[in-house]
Amino acid sequence: MSSAAKSINRLIVLLALMTTFAPEVALAQGGAVLRDYQTTAFIDSRLAVWVAAQLHLMFAAFVLAVPMFAWFIEYVGWRAQRKDARLAARNDWLAHEMARLLPATYSLTAITGALLGFLLFSAYPKFMNYLTGVFGPTFVIYPLFFLAETLCLYFWYYAWDRMQGDKKWAHLLLGLFLNIFGTIVMFIADAWATFMMTPTGVDEQGALISLYDAVWNPGWMPLNIHRLVANITFGALLCAAYAAYRFLGAETKEQRALYDWMGYTGNMIALFTMLFLPFAGYYFGFELFAFSATYGVTLMGGVLSWLFIIQAIVIAVLFIGAAYYAWLGLLRIPGSEMQRRWLPAFNVVLISGFMVWATPHTMAASIEESTGGFHPILGALGLMAPKMIAVTLILVVLYVSYLLYRRAGRVITVAWGRTGNIVEWSLIGLTAFAIVALGVYGYFAPAQVRITTSIWQIIVLITGIVVTFTLDYLLLRDSRTVAEVQWGSMPRRGQYVLIILAFVIVWLMGLMGYARSGVRLNWHVFGIMEDMSASAGLPSLGEAAIIITSITLIFFTLLAVAFAISTLTESKPPAEAAATAAEAGA
Repeated sequence: MSSAAKSINRLIVLLALMTTFAPEVALAQGGAVLRDYQTTAFIDSRLAVWVAAQLHLMFAAFVLAVPMFAWFIEYVGWRAQRKDARLAARNDWLAHEMARLLPATYSLTAITGALLGFLLFSAYPKFMNYLTGVFGPTFVIYPLFFLAETLCLYFWYYAWDRMQGDKKWAHLLLGLFLNIFGTIVMFIADAWATFMMTPTGVDEQGALISLYDAVWNPGWMPLNIHRLVANITFGALLCAAYAAYRFLGAETKEQRALYDWMGYTGNMIALFTMLFLPFAGYYFGFELFAFSATYGVTLMGGVLSWLFIIQAIVIAVLFIGAAYYAWLGLLRIPGSEMQRRWLPAFNVVLISGFMVWATPHTMAASIEESTGGFHPILGALGLMAPKMIAVTLILVVLYVSYLLYRRAGRVITVAWGRTGNIVEWSLIGLTAFAIVALGVYGYFAPAQVRITTSIWQIIVLITGIVVTFTLDYLLLRDSRTVAEVQWGSMPRRGQYVLIILAFVIVWLMGLMGYARSGVRLNWHVFGIMEDMSASAGLPSLGEAAIIITSITLIFFTLLAVAFAISTLTESKPPAEAAATAAEAGA
């Protein structure tokens, strides 16, 4: 039987016997003691944990991220209620519509988390005993913060209508505590995960020396930042996909306008966070490589190296799809032809950039390459310096696309508008030039200098975005609107793009979860506790792809059920929101 068929067979059995165990016992000194590794009934323990862990992480990412931007949208609406009651009502509806997706998904988060815990303690008792010994106090604190997060979530959602008007500030405070507690829960769990990769605070035998150092290990804060940014992207695209589904099934112009706006908002949040996501991942990888060169070899030149070629292709679909949806959004604005003329050039830059990003250093396509020689083209483009130029310029294009969308249908009226316009676009051009110059310099410089130039490329990009966006805000603050956005007029293909993007981000999260866990190879805790079970080691890339795809399908099935439950208590949008949407979509 092929590895692919075996994987499918295992997953079918897993669904049927998810929680059925057959512990093995061994007699020692006249008593019964559990083995280090227990066997689940007809199921490979590592596969069972893999599926449960990935499902739990996906639901946890969703319920952590959605309250963050939903709370911010609610806050913006609250601040605007004195100046524009209709805009405030629309923002409040949007925040509530996003929060509507949380109760059912939060329950699934808890269920998959409990399943994961049962599987880990049943199948890997020695490892979990060791982890409990190191992180014992956090195992007590974690459920307390989880309980606080649970209470805040349900009170925040179900008291939404009651805490309007003068009580709105209390509702916002409740949402703020929800986000704080949720972030703390993620940070605690990240300490356990990163300790397995970059263990500190223990001696050579693994005995605990410092709980503080065990928590604040080299990979902890990088993973916190990376997951925080990635989770927001993940949650925003899933909310956008939900909006796309509701748009396609909408029966009135008002509904299409509202859900078109919701899909646009979700995609825009995802685009903004994706600007920083590659650098957050780069930071995490940098700390891993600094901890052990083995990680660098395994990820970039060893058994997992081809995984990053797949990752580059998937990320290309994600970025180009999100940009394409944003470009389609210009069709909502009459008279946006001037902005749309730049789109073919942007598309060329995106595709060219991802071709460089996906080019491997060597593919072992010849005897010369397999013995140390490199292809004259692949050898150059496969290095990190050209890839940093490519991915950073891609982010510049995405940012400029957003600026053009802001300009569509608006006329600058400030007296210094012409000068400010020249300065802004000159700074954007200077930012792109500096990124290329630093990359070229780093290509010919020693490795240590090349790392420094990569960091400076990130600093230049972020600085350029902050400065030019501030200038753009001042230029457009008193601008005159000559063409209103026609919400609800987005072509149907735009909604299909949002649904595809949701599938892509879920699959990508599964892929990178496999990479993060798989980079430890045959170690439970890298360099301290080796995995001696029969299932130790990595599956083939093809088998992993089948399992990740199966997990993605299971996740979407459960998510669809959760979304269907959320619509059972659906209420009509407020009159102010519906009226404003109707005017915008007219």
